Amino acid sequence: MGRSGDSLLCWQCNSALDPRCGEYDFDRHTLEQVDCSQLRREHLPNMEAAYCRKIVQHIEGKTRTVRGCGWIDDDKYPSGECYTRTGTKDIMVTYCHCNTDGCNPGTKVVASVWLAAALMVLAKLF
Repeated sequence: MGRSGDSLLCWQCNSALDPRCGEYDFDRHTLEQVDCSQLRREHLPNMEAAYCRKIVQHIEGKTRTVRGCGWIDDDKYPSGECYTRTGTKDIMVTYCHCNTDGCNPGTKVVASVWLAAALMVLAKLF
């Protein structure tokens, strides 16, 4: 569900490089949004960004939050929804995507992350 002709503004940052981008201490007052229509990907030269995204990675006890524009829409999940994937070796990644300006600061993901973490703990206990 792309946006043709309209520019889409998304937050773009990485908490590993800028602590203001963190999951719980996101600073929307000092970070700037980017116009996704101005960004291009070398491997997708004729595509405009279709959505904003937020990815929270929990890997071996460290958490990183990445926000930015997304190009390939995932039709399996409605806009505004988050989904979590877990892997081996203490890896959990939560993906959120949305298609309105500035929609990726994300507080909705917090509940998803805690729920997924609780499920992982229960799975290890049983």
